[in-house]
Order: sequence, then C-alpha cells, then structure tokens
Amino acid sequence: MLYSGITKKVFFYILCLLVLFISCEESPDGLELENPILKKHFTFHQEENELFFAIETKETYAGIEIKSVSVLWYGTDNNNSPDSIILYDNGLKGDILKNDNIYSKKIPNSALIIENTLGNDSGRVYVQFRASYGDSIASVVDSFKIGNLMPKIMSVIFPDSMLHPTEENYYAIDSIFANVFDPNGLDDIRSCYLIFQKPDGSYANNGDPIYLFDDGNKSDDNISIWDRAANDGIFSRLITIGYENPLGKYYANFYVNDWSGLFTSLIDSVIVYE
Repeated sequence: MLYSGITKKVFFYILCLLVLFISCEESPDGLELENPILKKHFTFHQEENELFFAIETKETYAGIEIKSVSVLWYGTDNNNSPDSIILYDNGLKGDILKNDNIYSKKIPNSALIIENTLGNDSGRVYVQFRASYGDSIASVVDSFKIGNLMPKIMSVIFPDSMLHPTEENYYAIDSIFANVFDPNGLDDIRSCYLIFQKPDGSYANNGDPIYLFDDGNKSDDNISIWDRAANDGIFSRLITIGYENPLGKYYANFYVNDWSGLFTSLIDSVIVYE
C-alpha cells in the first residue's frame, strides 16, 4: 500500500510537469505562447456549504477560440479520483457576469453532487484548472489552503417546559447543554452563549449574552454558573425561572464563535406554565 501511495504521488507530480509542458506550446513562428489561464480562484463558502471555482482566460490561444473551461477537483488529497466540473461564462450557475472571460461555477458541497466533499478539514485542497482551445488543453495545477473553519453547534439540550414558581424567592431550575465542535480544535472556540427573549418581546440580562461554560466549574456566588466536565466540548449552565418571570414562550438563541469571529447559531424555546 505504501508503494501504491508513493506511485500516485509521483504520478500527480509528473502530471503537473506534463501540464506545464503542454501549457507552454510554441506558436507557428517558434515563439513560446503564454498560458491563456490568467487567474484562478477557489473559495469554500462555509455558511452556504458551497464550493466556488473561477478562471479568467484569454478568448483565443494560438489563434483558436476557447471551446470549454473546467476544473478537476481532488478535494483534500491529490491522490483522489477527481470530480470534473464544467465552468461557465453566461452569468448563471454561480457565474457573476456573462461574457467577461471569467468562467466560474458555484456547487453544493454535497455527496449528491461530487465525490470529493469537504468535511471537517482545515488543510489544503487541490485543483487542476483547464481551458480547451480546439484540440489543445491549457492547464494549471494549484492548491489552496482552506484556512479557518467556523465552529458548529451540534446539538442543544434545553427544557421544553418549566413550571412557574408560585411564591416569591422560589425558582424553577433546569440544565442547558450545548454540544459544540470546531474543526480547528476546541481551543479555537472563543465563547458559547445565548440571547434569551421573554414572551413580552423583551430580553433577559438586558439583551446581553448569557454565557455557557466548558470549564468544569461551579460558582458559589451564582447558582446559574455550572458545568459538568471541563474541555469536553459541552458548554452548559443552569436556567432559572423566578416568580417575577412572565408566563408564556421564551426563545433562546444559541451562538458559538471562534477567535477569528466566525460563528453559527441555533434557536430553541421553552414554555413557562402554571
């Protein structure tokens, strides 16, 4: 298996050299032609979970008009069998402006569409950009660093309902758990919190974040601050409903953000009843 992996890598780099060789064809007068692929671009749109590819090309190459533009998408491993993706310059399917010589496409990062989907990866991805002119193919192989990926709220454990206290100085208490994940590691998570909206439309804590914790601590000063275990990716605290809280439906907007400012959110609710 090791021999097979090495062979595939050697093949990939030989392919790159061949592509470079093919991309430097000579014109009829013996002058070397520049690669008609002028610019190339890849972006992983995390919020939409979509991949975006774009190539800026010349209209003609060696006197021949462009025929088609595509990419071979290897995903995070250049040993993968690539997905072949056709790009367009018609202002549709993710292309921004038609007839501007920038061929592009936006596709879902879904196993229903491509084989080489991105999961919880934060390394590099590999792409071969191709432009066909008649029988000639100009090509450029490149890699891109995915970079920082946004954290995710995998699940929330939140009470569906709570019984309203019938006397002052009494509280209904329950637990809140938010199971979060960050492809870059739990150390990349800056905070996990919720914004709590009351039935009358006002917000608890004056609309400021109500933080959940993953430090395993229990506060002697604040009954609500509680976490079962440190650094397990489960942020938690206690929710308290007092006699002064109104009856009705409360909405909890959960957020998790990382140190670069990326965040995701999730909404849940609880009904306080008599």
